[in-house]
Amino acid sequence: MKSVHLAMLPLFYLMANTTAHAKALCANMSATQKETQCMAGEVDKANKKLSSYLQAAKSRLQQTSQSRINLETTQKAWEDYRSAHCGDVYTFWAGGGIRYRQIAQCQLDLTLNRTRDVWQAYLTFADSTPPLLPAP
Repeated sequence: MKSVHLAMLPLFYLMANTTAHAKALCANMSATQKETQCMAGEVDKANKKLSSYLQAAKSRLQQTSQSRINLETTQKAWEDYRSAHCGDVYTFWAGGGIRYRQIAQCQLDLTLNRTRDVWQAYLTFADSTPPLLPAP
């Protein structure tokens, strides 16, 4: 059991580092509106990157005849989860302007993590073959 926990440490540190980097984005904005616009831009960039990784994953799945895998269905389920979860975050922080930062941060964190999940599951190989796309 101890080895399982040790194996998870690199992933934990990677996720913590990604989240810390995301929280530093747009932090020096002087007004809530500017910060909100900045965060919206970061979420948009993350969504575009996720989309490109999903497209590469779909292409690989088509080439390997993995017809039982329906990436569209799992992506829709993930999008529903992100929407519901980040909607709850928005509601929780509804007492002030911070809610805009919090919902954007939620969307950004989940999108960055989803991109990494797609990359790990579908764009890497079990041997020393380089991944189809670089690590996000």
